[in-house]
Amino acid sequence: MEKDWLEPLRIDLARKLKGFSSAALANEFYELNGTRLPREDFPVPEMLLLMLRNVLGWKWSGPGEKVRWTVYGTFNGEPLAIELRKFGLTMLSSPALSGSRKRIEGQLKSAVNLVEKFIKPALENQISSGEVTIGNHLSEFMSRYEFFRSQAEKAFRRAARIAKEKPTEGSKFPGDIMSALMHRYSRGMRAQQEGFYHSVAMVDAYFSAFEHRLNLLRAFTGVPLPAGGFKAFMSKTWNEKIDELLGGNPSPEARKTLQGMRDIKERIRNPFAHGGYENDKGALHVHIPTVGTIPGNITKFGKSARFSFIPVGANDHGLSCAVFDEVDKLLSTDYLAGPYRLMEAGIDPSFDEKSLQSYRDAISGGDEALERFIDHWSHMWERHTNMDY
Repeated sequence: MEKDWLEPLRIDLARKLKGFSSAALANEFYELNGTRLPREDFPVPEMLLLMLRNVLGWKWSGPGEKVRWTVYGTFNGEPLAIELRKFGLTMLSSPALSGSRKRIEGQLKSAVNLVEKFIKPALENQISSGEVTIGNHLSEFMSRYEFFRSQAEKAFRRAARIAKEKPTEGSKFPGDIMSALMHRYSRGMRAQQEGFYHSVAMVDAYFSAFEHRLNLLRAFTGVPLPAGGFKAFMSKTWNEKIDELLGGNPSPEARKTLQGMRDIKERIRNPFAHGGYENDKGALHVHIPTVGTIPGNITKFGKSARFSFIPVGANDHGLSCAVFDEVDKLLSTDYLAGPYRLMEAGIDPSFDEKSLQSYRDAISGGDEALERFIDHWSHMWERHTNMDY
């Protein structure tokens, strides 16, 4: 960062941080009281490091054992340090400052807000240019999908078992048999309704996981991005993203699978995720004098989720699962096998040219090179997370 660019920020921070100073002696920090800084007040600890070290020139050290960094200064002439430990952001201060802790925290929080506003345009520029990393949350997305899929299958199997039950053999009167049949019907409908709820949740979870995977896979292909390419890719629909990943002429099997995804999107996901509205106007009803009301999509209403009493039944659920399984294969085979392996390993992808090149090199080196890359990344991630420096 250039000094001239930061000078206005330093002037503003001097007003916000009265009593704070970078004048500190290293030997003053051996026996200080440690208190945890509230996570909700300082959700991004690195902002304190940026402000105190990079902008205000406080001395610092790190990494150390279970400590990522420490910055050293004073408050009203008394030693004060901020450090990021494995178990949280901590303030180290002289016992003489015990009564000033709330004031110190308040001033630091206010100053961080000032720094955030100052650097936001620069951050936006980096995001636009693709100098970013995306958090890989694939396992979370897929676990949610698999949970709802499993719950839906259990509910539909229970409904099928209930449908096969026979009235109690001890029933002697027609009324008893009728009551048993109605009870069985009610139980079966509840099970089908439960399956419907879980299946719709499964569909929504899968589409979320699907879009997340497309973003991650784009980085792991290692294909360079043109100027403004990251922002352009992230602005695309999932249809456009998968077209870019698969190329301009996918196989007939791939086209059939993707059409299945579009059908699920139109019939199930959109109506239930977007407040009941269907793109083909199936949720709208038109009044015709002397006739009555007809759905806006006319005879196409027969394909609508609302055509059946239970909008999504066991067969619908099975068809959705079959399409999703085919999509999984589509995204994890052929030339996407290497990128998928990197994604599946939990690596957080970066979109800068150097990172993209490293993914290309790892994949082109074969399975052994790919596993070495994954092992190295995992080792560095665990070391950084556990602060084992």
